[in-house]
Amino acid sequence: MLNHKWLKVLISFAFGTLPLLGSANEVQSTFDKIQERGKMTVCADPYSYPYSVKNITPPGFDVEIMSELGKLGGFELEMSWADTGTRGGMSRALRNSIIKGRCHLFAGVGDNGEDDVLMGQLKFTEAYMAVGYVMVTQNEASDMTIKEIIDGGIPIGVQMSTPMDAWLHDRGIKRALQADNARVMRDMVRGETNVAIVFSHAPSQAKQRHPEANFELSNNYSAAQLYDAVGEEFVGDGLGQQLWDLKFVVRKQDKTLLDFINKGIETLTENGTIARIVEKYDVPYFPPLED
Repeated sequence: MLNHKWLKVLISFAFGTLPLLGSANEVQSTFDKIQERGKMTVCADPYSYPYSVKNITPPGFDVEIMSELGKLGGFELEMSWADTGTRGGMSRALRNSIIKGRCHLFAGVGDNGEDDVLMGQLKFTEAYMAVGYVMVTQNEASDMTIKEIIDGGIPIGVQMSTPMDAWLHDRGIKRALQADNARVMRDMVRGETNVAIVFSHAPSQAKQRHPEANFELSNNYSAAQLYDAVGEEFVGDGLGQQLWDLKFVVRKQDKTLLDFINKGIETLTENGTIARIVEKYDVPYFPPLED
C-alpha cells in the first residue's frame, strides 16, 4: 500500500505540480500563496526611470503595469528592489532576488532570443511591449526626415559600440558618439547636437532631469525610413526591425502564476491599459513583436 507521503506525490503529478515533500503548506502553489496573502511581491530596479524607480511618484510604467496585473487577481503589490546596474548586471540581480525566492515576478527583462539570462531556473512570460530605437530632433532638424538629415551631413548622436553605431558607421553616416544614451541626450540638452537616435526610454529620462529641454520625438523616423534613406531594402528582422520584446520572468516551477500573468498581459494589451500607462511617461508604446 502506498504511504501518505507518496500518495501526495502522485496527486501532485495528477494536477501538474510537484511540491517539495514536507508540510501541507508546501503543497500550495506559489499562486495559491499569493491569493491567500492577498499580495504579490515583485522585483524591479530602483534606479531605472521610466521603467521603475524607488520612492518617487509616478513609480515607473513597469511598476504600474504589475500593479494592474495584481488588480486582475484581486491582490496588492509588494515591492522588492534589485539593482541591475551593479557588477554582474541583470544576471546578478536575478540570482540575488527571484531565484532566492525574494519575489514572485521580476520586471523589465529584455528578450534577445537567448535564454542565458534565465540560468535554467526562470521562465519568460509573454511580452508585454517592445522597446527600440527612436529619433529625437530639435532646432533646425526639428521637421527633417532621416533622409534629409543624412543627406545634409548633420551629425547623429548615438551610443558608441552599439548595433546602431555600427550600422551608421558602415554606411559612412556622420555620427556624434557618446558612451551611453544619457550622454547622447545630454548633448541634445546642451544644444551640441540636434539629432539623436537612442533607445526609446532615453528621451523620457532626459526630460525628467531637464524639463527645460526642447527636443521632441520625431514622427519622421522608422526603421523602414532609415533603410530607405540610404537606398537599401528594408530588412524586417534582427537590427532591421530595431525592436526587442520586453518581458517579465517567473521561477520555472511557478506554472500557475505564469499562466495568470500571461492571461493578464493579454487582457491589459487588448484593452489598451499597457499602452496608456507607457505613453503617460512620454515613452512610445510599441506592441509586442509577433513570434
